[in-house]
Amino acid sequence: MENKMNYTKAIILLVSGIVALAASFWLGAAHGAYGFLLGYGCAAVAGGALGIGYTFFKNAQAKKETAS
Repeated sequence: MENKMNYTKAIILLVSGIVALAASFWLGAAHGAYGFLLGYGCAAVAGGALGIGYTFFKNAQAKKETAS
């Protein structure tokens, strides 16, 4: 099964992670969803950044193969 990651999906994941981190800090540690939002936010930001890098290198490799 091929990975269908592209820039759009990676940016949406990155933005959702940033929003989750902002919400966790805005709500504070006393809120029940703090741990979930913090965990999801960190994972989504990391996943979005890795997705952007993966897509960039995948597209660069495809361009190199078509140029040869």
